[in-house]
Amino acid sequence: MLKKLVRYLRGYLLLQLSGIYPERFLNLCNNRDILVWGVSVENNQYQCYMTLRDYWHIRDIARKTKVVPYVSEKFGFPFFMQRMKKHKSYWIAFALFCILVYTLSLFIWDIGIEGTYRHTPEQLLDFLKKQEVYSGMRIKDVDCPQIEEDIRREFTDIGWVSAEIMGTKLIIRINETTVPILNTELRKTDMEQANIVASKDAIIASIVTREGTPLVGLGSIVKKGDVLISGIVSVLGDDQTVVDTKLLVADGDIMCKTYYNYSSTFPMKYIQKIYTGKEKKGYQLLVLDNKIISYNPRNSYGNCDIISDVKTLKLIRNFYLPIKLKEIRQCQYYEEERVYTEAEAYEIANRNLLRYMEDLRKSGATIIENHVEIKVEGENCTAKGKIIVEEAAWEYHKIE
Repeated sequence: MLKKLVRYLRGYLLLQLSGIYPERFLNLCNNRDILVWGVSVENNQYQCYMTLRDYWHIRDIARKTKVVPYVSEKFGFPFFMQRMKKHKSYWIAFALFCILVYTLSLFIWDIGIEGTYRHTPEQLLDFLKKQEVYSGMRIKDVDCPQIEEDIRREFTDIGWVSAEIMGTKLIIRINETTVPILNTELRKTDMEQANIVASKDAIIASIVTREGTPLVGLGSIVKKGDVLISGIVSVLGDDQTVVDTKLLVADGDIMCKTYYNYSSTFPMKYIQKIYTGKEKKGYQLLVLDNKIISYNPRNSYGNCDIISDVKTLKLIRNFYLPIKLKEIRQCQYYEEERVYTEAEAYEIANRNLLRYMEDLRKSGATIIENHVEIKVEGENCTAKGKIIVEEAAWEYHKIE
């Protein structure tokens, strides 16, 4: 394939060899490293292909072998350009094409999300759209550092973000993390003075006070609404007596030992989709997200899943175009009632429990103990119990 491309770019000829010794002519060409291919004989006359560059070096060989290499046909880019020089419409079209390509290169036509696990690419694309980052915006308006900052601020479980422009594509790479969020800067308040109070019943596991007066210590048992760090600070005189009080916003890092009641139930009977393997395909051509061509087969299936796959076309690598090809598949299935085995039910219940605990970790909680029991009772599988955690179970409350 590469050889054919090189030959086309350089140009090549189809030669008719007329003379006494055409075989000797071919042998001498081979001895002098002149490439000849596609040799054939028609009506006792030899034909062969030769590159345009080699054609200018066979004069001595032709004279010596008394062969006339008559040019029968010309192929390749150099000859194509010679023909096009005579047509003004070609140059106009070429100029318009260059202007179009330059104009398209000024915009972002595709946004790629890499490294997602918990968050789907659709979720991040919806968020970016709210931040006015979308397919079709001008490249000079894309602020990569601001995009990185917005994503980190909105999704606290994303520890690292990189936004990079490559051609007409914006590539966003992320790295999710499960490190708990302990920084109280994420708990800012607009109040001018406030206490830190317990948001639920708990035991104080650790407390570090930066601003305010601590009212509890390590191991203290607190109830919901109890003041943990007061925003009232006493001002002492030289004799250690209170001469005044100052109101401020309490600030500190507090971790509380508390628990969550977990309960989950699902039936042992379920409906299973059985795919038949039959499917119908439809296609849509979108330009600037506007539907230009659409072919959707009639849906004659009783039950089917509709799966869409969208691809953004590109001119060359990373030069994406505002043209999308959408494939729509209708996959037929039928439903069958089944019953989970005990092993399957335990696996599903454990998976649901792990997903719940993962959500707790994302919110900044650290799992200490798990006292959830899973049982299969009759037609249901039930998981119930307590999950002991350490978390920042506090909130701001205005000083009355």
